[in-house]
Amino acid sequence: MSEPILDVADLRVGYGRVQAVRGVSFQAQQGSLVTLVGANGAGKSSVINAVSGMLRPGGGRITFEGQDVTRTPAHKLVARGLVQVPEGRQILATLTIEDNLQMGAWHTGGTAQKSIAAVYDRFPVLAERRALPAGALSGGEQQMLAIARALVAEPTVMLMDEPSMGLAPKIVDEVFRVIEEIRASGTTVVLVEQNARRALRAADHGYVLQTGEVVHSGPAADLLADERIVEAYLGVDGGRSGRRSGPGAPGVV
Repeated sequence: MSEPILDVADLRVGYGRVQAVRGVSFQAQQGSLVTLVGANGAGKSSVINAVSGMLRPGGGRITFEGQDVTRTPAHKLVARGLVQVPEGRQILATLTIEDNLQMGAWHTGGTAQKSIAAVYDRFPVLAERRALPAGALSGGEQQMLAIARALVAEPTVMLMDEPSMGLAPKIVDEVFRVIEEIRASGTTVVLVEQNARRALRAADHGYVLQTGEVVHSGPAADLLADERIVEAYLGVDGGRSGRRSGPGAPGVV
């Protein structure tokens, strides 16, 4: 097997005295879809924010395309092709859809317009409303804009943090259809999701987190087929109500 495009080893993240991530390790092969799942508070978002450069790890090593990027700032990682779709979308609501996309393509130079045209082809609703403020979009449309903004950055690896959060089931179906299309195009996807069953159905490999640690990992289909793992950790379709799906979990981000 070839070297992974993304290799996270013994990652640790703390907030003051709270150790949110305790030695998490995972890998993603080129062109794969890897998911990190677990209950609310398992440490998933802290992991993805550390990998993307938004948080500084307290320890461990992050290797991207064979290079140590553990302490590389987020904007430099974006320019290298490691791009995050953040939790809660974080679009610029008062700017137009077009402006949001232009900002996503800030580092691509002469290819920006081509990239933006490509995402308009993929998301016709954004093309139709490109002159509107992004805040005028529905929640599902804003999620599509957040994904489109990441795509125009021309990612090699796309990190996605809770893309289905707060969306109606029909829109969740559409979001996962887009995620699978992105993966099929050759982009590696690392997906953080509380909707564990849905994420594992889409993924090649999965890692189950609990209280900042990986408690199970393996081929996604195997994790879904293990009734003990499903009952103990995966809850009912991701536990969108915020109930913990595993043994007692403290307040980990």
